[in-house]
Amino acid sequence: MMLLYTGLSFIWPFNMVYMTQELGLTSTKASLVLLVNSGVGIISSVIGGLLFDRFSGYLSLMIGTIILVFSEASLVLFHGFPLFIWNLWAVGFSVGLIFSGLYAAAGLTHPAGGRTGFNAIYVAQNIGVALGPFLAGFFAKSGMGKVYFGAFIFAVLYAIFFLLFFRKIDWDSEKVKIVTKHRKKGMKRGRTTFIGLISLLLLLGTYLFCQLPHVQWQSNLSTYMIATKGITTAEYGELWSINGALIVLGQLLFIPLIYRFKQDLHLQIVVGILLFSAAFGAAFLAESYRGFLMGMCLLTLGEMFAWPAIPTIAYQLAPIGRAGLYQGLVNGIATTARMLAPFLGAVAVEYFGGIKTLFVSVFALLILAMICIRIQQLLQKRDEKERLLREDYQ
Repeated sequence: MMLLYTGLSFIWPFNMVYMTQELGLTSTKASLVLLVNSGVGIISSVIGGLLFDRFSGYLSLMIGTIILVFSEASLVLFHGFPLFIWNLWAVGFSVGLIFSGLYAAAGLTHPAGGRTGFNAIYVAQNIGVALGPFLAGFFAKSGMGKVYFGAFIFAVLYAIFFLLFFRKIDWDSEKVKIVTKHRKKGMKRGRTTFIGLISLLLLLGTYLFCQLPHVQWQSNLSTYMIATKGITTAEYGELWSINGALIVLGQLLFIPLIYRFKQDLHLQIVVGILLFSAAFGAAFLAESYRGFLMGMCLLTLGEMFAWPAIPTIAYQLAPIGRAGLYQGLVNGIATTARMLAPFLGAVAVEYFGGIKTLFVSVFALLILAMICIRIQQLLQKRDEKERLLREDYQ
C-alpha cells in the first residue's frame, strides 16, 4: 500500500493544474474529468470486491495490478489530449480493483487481525501520501513526463512486490477461507439478513457523513484560510505535512491510548466524531495560523480513531463470501465523498449564506454520523444475537 500510494501521489496533486494549464481545459471540464474518474473508482471498487469473493483474492489483485502498470506506462508515453484522460480513468479503474482487494487481504493476513491490520494499511497510505508529492516535486522540474515516469517506477515496484510475496499466501487454505469469509467450493454463500443490511447502510452512512466534512479541509476550507484569513499557500501545505507526520509518528505515541478502545470499535468512531467536531470548532474560531494548526491536529487525531475502525466493523458484518464486496463498498463511500464534498461545500458557501452555512452544515452532518453509528451498534448486536440463536437451533 505504501508503494502504491507513493506512486499515485505523484499524479493526484498535479491533475487539475496539468489539465487546465497544459491541456487547455476549463476548470469546469477538468472537474468533470475528475468527477468521472471518481465514479469509475467507485464502480471498480465494487467489481474488485466481487472478484475477491467469487474467485480469489490473488486474481482480483492481479487484474488490478496488470491494468495499473499498463495504464501508467501509457500515461508516460501518451499524456496529451485526449489520451491523458483515458489513461487517467484507466488508472482510476485499476486502483479501485486493488484497494478493495488489499483491504480484504489485510484483514486476513495480519497476525493480530481486526483493527490492527486495517490500521497498518492506514499508516502505510499516509506514508505514501507524504512521500509521493515530495519526490514528485523533484521530477516536476524536468516536466510532467518525468512525473508520470516516476509514478510508473513505483507502479512497477509495487507490482514486483505483489508478485514476489502475495503468491506465498495460501488463498485456498481452510484458515484463509474462514478468516476471509471466502466461500468454500460447494458451500452456499452467506446471506445478509435485513437487520444486517440496515446495519451496513448505517455504517456506510456514518462514514459518508464523516468524510464529507473531512474533505472540506482539502477544498473549500483551503480557500477560506488563504483568501479570507490570510494563511499563505506554504502554510496551508505545512498543515498537511503535519497531518501526515502526526499519523505516522503518532502511532508510537497514541497506540497505548487507542489500544484501550480496541475491543470497542464503535466507541473509537464516537471519539473520532467528537474530535472532528472540535477540529471544525477550532477552524471556525481561528484568526491565525495557530488556530488552524490546532484544528488540523484535532482532525488528525479523529482520523486515527475513526478511519481504521470503519473497515473493521464492515469486515465483522460481512457474511461468508461477501467480505471483499463489503470492503469495496467502504472504499466506494470514501471515493463518493471526495467526489461530492467540494461541489456541495461550494454550493453551501456561494448560494446559501457563505462560510457560516458551511460550518453549520458540517456540524449537522457530524450529528447525523453520531446518530447513525449509535443505531448501527444496537442493530449489529441484535443481528449477532439472532444469528447465534439460529446456529444453536440448527
